[in-house]
Amino acid sequence: MTAIGKLYTVGYAGLQSIEQLQSFLAQNIFLVDIRYYPSSRWQPEWSRKQLIERFAPNYRHIRELGNINYHSLNLPIQLLDAKQGISWIVPMLQQGQDMCLLCACADWQRCHRREVANLIQREQADIQPIHLSKENLACFVSF
Repeated sequence: MTAIGKLYTVGYAGLQSIEQLQSFLAQNIFLVDIRYYPSSRWQPEWSRKQLIERFAPNYRHIRELGNINYHSLNLPIQLLDAKQGISWIVPMLQQGQDMCLLCACADWQRCHRREVANLIQREQADIQPIHLSKENLACFVSF
């Protein structure tokens, strides 16, 4: 029986650099971009094209898991199509693939990636999401 993959989440606004995440992902961890619009005007290295160039083939954007209300803190989190989005992630975890959900938000407690991680956990009860930050990311990097 294959061990279930680990589920991590990270918001790039809470990291020191993309290289910090790259060292972590080098451990065969698949990066799943769950932003509704995978672009960054202020940090272009976090735009989809740049992420594909840096992390392919271990990168995928899943727009269905994006928050359609990302542009307003006054509106509730509303995922585009959560069921469709997690239908790709859960089987990958079941096959033993470690996954990392990517968003822009530094605070996972107020971010839609918390909701996505909870939905995945409902589908795969033995998953315990690990929310990464610049403070704890180094603990997960193998040297």
